[in-house]
Amino acid sequence: MDFEFKVKKFDKKSFARGGVIKTPHGDIETPAFSPVGTKATVKSLDPVDLKNIKTQVVLGNAYHLYLKPGIETIENFGGFAPFMGWNGPAITDSGGYQVSFLWNRKVRVKPKSKISDFGMYFYSHIDGSKHFLTPELSMKIQSVLGADIIMSLDQPMGYEYTKKENAEAFKRSLKWEEQSFRFWEKSRKKSKYGKYQALFGIIQGQLDKKLRNECLKFIIRMGFPGIAIGDETIGSDPKITAKSLDTIAGNIPDDKPLHALGLGGGPEGVFEAVKRGVDIFDNSSVTRMARTGLLFIFPEDGGSVENKFRINIKNSSFRNDKKPVSSSCSCYTCKTFSKAYINHLLTSDEILGSRLATIHNIYFYNNLMYKIRVALDAGDFLDLMKLWLKKI
Repeated sequence: MDFEFKVKKFDKKSFARGGVIKTPHGDIETPAFSPVGTKATVKSLDPVDLKNIKTQVVLGNAYHLYLKPGIETIENFGGFAPFMGWNGPAITDSGGYQVSFLWNRKVRVKPKSKISDFGMYFYSHIDGSKHFLTPELSMKIQSVLGADIIMSLDQPMGYEYTKKENAEAFKRSLKWEEQSFRFWEKSRKKSKYGKYQALFGIIQGQLDKKLRNECLKFIIRMGFPGIAIGDETIGSDPKITAKSLDTIAGNIPDDKPLHALGLGGGPEGVFEAVKRGVDIFDNSSVTRMARTGLLFIFPEDGGSVENKFRINIKNSSFRNDKKPVSSSCSCYTCKTFSKAYINHLLTSDEILGSRLATIHNIYFYNNLMYKIRVALDAGDFLDLMKLWLKKI
């Protein structure tokens, strides 16, 4: 079978579930974390590093890869995963989030994007060139990128939008997702290279239960192989994320995986999401924080909700600390180097510092997901959550 999601264990006291996603390039044990390889690279790491730290899947960004190196170059290599030397499962997003928000808020060259029912006009942040993203183009780009899991084009609802603008974005998303689905069907559900691609429909609606479930029912009715949930409520605040996921918790079909787009909030956000049925998620802040010196630590090392399970390794207090970042961690960084050395590297802007810090943060997340899968299998998920968060 080209793509399948099977739940192996349901938690009896929550909506959490453990399972496996089967893809043409391998299986993904769930719940799972996907590091973000925005430009066909998880910054500072190579594919061997990713495998060594137990990474199962990598997400690439359609917007960035379309602009550079361009789909013509990637097509010559058979997709973005072969281009970067990654031979495992891969995911791509549609580019809709980046066009909607990223360059609207940090305009570098030209005025913000313009969105109509036909598509999204935007200006490249690289050279200012004008582009027009449509559902069909997004599907064509993702076909060339060749990921196992791809996303339909949507227009995420946003905090800065008016009520009318959010209502328009919601209706537009349904229209674009249907167009994405129809194009995907016509392409025989395969990438440019003949491999099956599972198209996920994206649930919009923010904290509105009616809108969220209207979108969910539409996705199920259309027959999307998987489901994603997006917009800014699935972000860095675990409480808001929990409220957003509560709108659909319990309504996700057993045979469709749920992907949380850009899920943040550290371990607290992870637990709150898994408790509500999230099977897989991506997040770019895990590696971005590593490069700035924010490193995750386990409860055994003093990690807690209060300190967000992390330390700032750049602090002068670690300048002479001979201990590893985490005594509970088995990553290469913690088994080999001291806090003092990581402090020195990052405060000296040495490239090795970014690599070692990133290795640790991704390993931490992958290890956390492994612990959650083991707990689900044993029926102890809420006990593990309580141990970490000291609450349920």
